[in-house]
Amino acid sequence: MPSKPSTRIAEPLLGGPVGIHLGVAGRRFRSTQAYVLAAVLGVTTFLALALQGPCLNSGYKEPAASARMCSGPLSTAFVGDVNPEVLGRAHGGTAALAPLEGRLVDLLHLFVGDVSLFMIVVLLLNTAGIAALGAGLLVLARERAWLIAVFASPAILFTLGSTLDPVALALSIWAMILFVGSPPVRASGWLAGVLLGIATFINPLALLVLLALTLAGPHPAGRLRPRDPRMMLAAATVTSALLLVLDLTAIDRIVHWYSDAVDGGSFASILVMAELGDGALWAPLWIIASGGVVIAVAVALYMVRRTGLDPAVSACLLIGGCLLLAPGFMPWDSLWLLPFVALSIRRWWVLIVWTLAEAVFAVGIRLGDVTGFEADKGLDPAFVALFALLRLLALVLVVIMAGENLYRRRIRGGMATAGLPRRGEEPVAQAGQGPAGEVSKPTNADMTAHGSVD
Repeated sequence: MPSKPSTRIAEPLLGGPVGIHLGVAGRRFRSTQAYVLAAVLGVTTFLALALQGPCLNSGYKEPAASARMCSGPLSTAFVGDVNPEVLGRAHGGTAALAPLEGRLVDLLHLFVGDVSLFMIVVLLLNTAGIAALGAGLLVLARERAWLIAVFASPAILFTLGSTLDPVALALSIWAMILFVGSPPVRASGWLAGVLLGIATFINPLALLVLLALTLAGPHPAGRLRPRDPRMMLAAATVTSALLLVLDLTAIDRIVHWYSDAVDGGSFASILVMAELGDGALWAPLWIIASGGVVIAVAVALYMVRRTGLDPAVSACLLIGGCLLLAPGFMPWDSLWLLPFVALSIRRWWVLIVWTLAEAVFAVGIRLGDVTGFEADKGLDPAFVALFALLRLLALVLVVIMAGENLYRRRIRGGMATAGLPRRGEEPVAQAGQGPAGEVSKPTNADMTAHGSVD
């Protein structure tokens, strides 16, 4: 008669004892995976730089830049142009740039007069921003395999030379790392606030990341250690006040954004393309609606905070809700969803649908701009509106799926209690283990906290 029960004998065939799959992969495997993902990010960035090559050789003049998929607000403002006269597009120009972007254009105008040299500087800054973004996500993410959704995304491909949003997004991600205290980085609330304050003057969407950290910090999901957001809020306020004093044009730019808010990719732009009103009519209505959605999401998160909030999922819901009804939703705005979508959603088919919708719209909006110069060569506005609508539906899907994972921990941070031992490491006695380190049967809460339950 065997000394072991049949269930123990069959364990190798059944996948091992209960709880064996809750461990984290060994250091060598994780390092190899990180190198592979970094290589994928490098290839994507190289393709984005290659996409800018034809415009670097022949200039960023419209309509050639739009037809070659390398036009953007920075290059347009540097040469003193505005967006083409196309239904559903904002006027653009230098006045529509973010405060720090406008200062960069003014500063480089003093040293270079060639737009190609200016764009080389922009591409170098954004490449550094994408590299910092990738490094930050490798620190934050527990399930690193899902980062392929970010590192091979067309949003990077079509926005690298458009604005400074890659830099602002990298600052926001590292602010989240500093606030959560993801190993090996120690928590620093004041430095996180400084980074978010700077990022706000590139894109105000950074304020939603600040709001997400403020809501999730005291009541984090899983077993993340609670954080007090007051120092972060104070540092962000002081930084923003200093930048506001140094750049007095910020108020004028906010006023301009309000009057020139309707841009491609939004429900407002679709209505304008259908000739159902104009931008002056729809801009204030959709701004109020977008702000109302942000307030509603924030209130909902506050009401359920005691059950735990995931910082990345909270940021995804706030940014997604804002962009859903925003009067303008260009490709560089969707770039802000990239890291938070990857940290919040694990279903490949959702990520693929969203990625394809972003790629189709990024191509369509630029080809639609060509019609402002050569009507017979550009993309018909009806197709641009259709691509924008499909993209908005994909955004609705992303927001729903992110809300489903509201309480699940998707980032690595300081733990309130000790976690399960990693493979290849000495077990430590803790809750749910005996003195010898044998893993007892895990609870649903433990499995959810470690991301093993989908």
